Amino acid sequence: MTNYTPEIKKIIVPVSIGNEDIVALKQALIFQEIYGCEIILLNVLTKVSVFHKIMRPKNLKKQIKKAEKSLRKFTTIFFGGEMPSNIKLKITTGNLIEKILITAERTNCDLIIIKKRRRILTKFSFLKNENADKLISGALCPVLTIPKKNIENTIKNILIPVDITKKIDIKIAWVKYLALKFNAKVNVVSVLDLNIAPLKSLAYQKALLIEESMKEVGLEANVELLKANNQSMHDVILSHIGKLNPDLVLIMTHQESILFDNYIGKFATEVIHRSNSPIFSLVPRKETLITSFIDSLDSQNKIMTDISRKITHKVTQIGK
Repeated sequence: MTNYTPEIKKIIVPVSIGNEDIVALKQALIFQEIYGCEIILLNVLTKVSVFHKIMRPKNLKKQIKKAEKSLRKFTTIFFGGEMPSNIKLKITTGNLIEKILITAERTNCDLIIIKKRRRILTKFSFLKNENADKLISGALCPVLTIPKKNIENTIKNILIPVDITKKIDIKIAWVKYLALKFNAKVNVVSVLDLNIAPLKSLAYQKALLIEESMKEVGLEANVELLKANNQSMHDVILSHIGKLNPDLVLIMTHQESILFDNYIGKFATEVIHRSNSPIFSLVPRKETLITSFIDSLDSQNKIMTDISRKITHKVTQIGK
C-alpha cells in the first residue's frame, strides 16, 4: 500500500452573502473541534464583469469592501460577538468553481465543505455538469458535500461502499484518520451482483480486507453484503444509506478526467446528489484508465492471496 498520511489542517467553506451556508460551517466546526484546524470562509463575487475590473476598479473595490463587511458581520454574530483567531475571511471575484479551486490550491487546503444544492433534472441533464461535480473533479483535496438536513454534533458512523475498480490504500488511510479521531464505527458495504458466491466476489473480499485493517488499529468495523437484485449499485447503496443513516459516507470517485472533463462517474454523481447523509469524496489524482486497470489486476492478485491466507474461514462460515 502507498505510504499516505491524511491530515486536515485547513478547511475552505464557500459562503454566499445574505444566504450564508450555516450547515457547511457547522460541519466544518465539528472537524475544527477534533483537529484544531483553520477554517477559511470564502465568498466569491461572481457578478463582476471584466469591464468593471478594468474600467471601474474603484467600484470593484467598494463591492469587495462591502462584501468583507457583510461577511465579517455575519461571522461575528454567528460566533457570539467575537471573531475566533482560527477563522479567516476571504473575498475574491470571478467564476465560483474556478476561484474555489484556485484558493484551495494556493492555501494548501486539506478539505472543502459545501452545502448540496437541489439537483435539477431535465432530458438534457447528461449534457450538464453540476457545480458539485465540477468542484470534486477538479479538487486536489477531498470535498465534503452536506445535505440541507440538520447534522449531528459528531461523527459516530462512517459508511464505506467498496468498488473493485479503485485502489483502497488511500481510502483506508482516510477512514482510519477520521474514525480514530471521532471514535466512529466503520460500516463496510459490498454489493453482490447476480448469484456469485461471496468467496468469488472481489468486492466482498476487499470489504473483508478493509474490516481487518480497521480492527488492527482497534476500530469497531462491520462488513455487510448486499444483493443487487437487478438494481444498480448506486440504488442499492443509497437505499442502505437511507436505512443506516450514517454521519459520513466515504467514496472514491472515478479518475477519468484525462478523458472526460469534470467526470466523476455515474455512481459518485448519483450518491452525492441523492444521499441524505454527508458524502466525503476522494478523487484519485494522476491516474488514468490504463493505470487503474493495471492496479486493479495487481490489487486483485494481492487480495486473493491475503484473503485465502487470513480470512477464508470467515467466508466459509457465512456461506453455510
